[in-house]
Amino acid sequence: MKTMLTVLLAALIMAAGAQAATVLIINNDKPNEGFNDETAVAPVGGNPGVTIGEQRLNVFQYAADIWGSHLPSDVTIRVGATFDALTCDAESAVLGSAGPVSVERDFPDAQWAGHWYHVALANKQAGVDLEPDSDDIRARFNSSIDNNDNCLAGMSWYYGYDGASGPDVALLPVILHEMGHGLGFSTMVNEADGSELGGYPDVFETFILDTTR
Repeated sequence: MKTMLTVLLAALIMAAGAQAATVLIINNDKPNEGFNDETAVAPVGGNPGVTIGEQRLNVFQYAADIWGSHLPSDVTIRVGATFDALTCDAESAVLGSAGPVSVERDFPDAQWAGHWYHVALANKQAGVDLEPDSDDIRARFNSSIDNNDNCLAGMSWYYGYDGASGPDVALLPVILHEMGHGLGFSTMVNEADGSELGGYPDVFETFILDTTR
């Protein structure tokens, strides 16, 4: 798995000189929550936001711009995102998750026939938005981590860009990691029984090698 990720990341870096993609963050939070949380804070680590919500959205877009600079695609990648109260206790927490809203196969100009593609990658290969009425990636992150002594023993999100998170959890690398899953770094194979979605393999699965059997 590590070898596969290394190869794909290297390919992304090599592609950085090509046409950069636009990765757009869609704020799906309700008023006064998540990205719309109006709690006042001081700018931190290069993030100029003055509310928690503004800083959260800034970090998301900062991560989106990093990914976009390495992805050669003419089709805008839409990431529908929210901050929600996810599972958290004093010792562990769900930091966040992201995945494709839909998958596609056998679309025009697909590199491999009979394979599932995360929709953002499918759009890139097709050169058009195959699902124009929906987002491409769904992302959720844990709002319970902020200012909550009962969550991770009082740790909070760090919204700076500089990695100087100290004892807190830097949001930027978590977003970069999870957004990668939505872009294509994940499989649709059922982990419980090994079955494939609709009986078809997915592109990521094609490069997975199980060395435990």
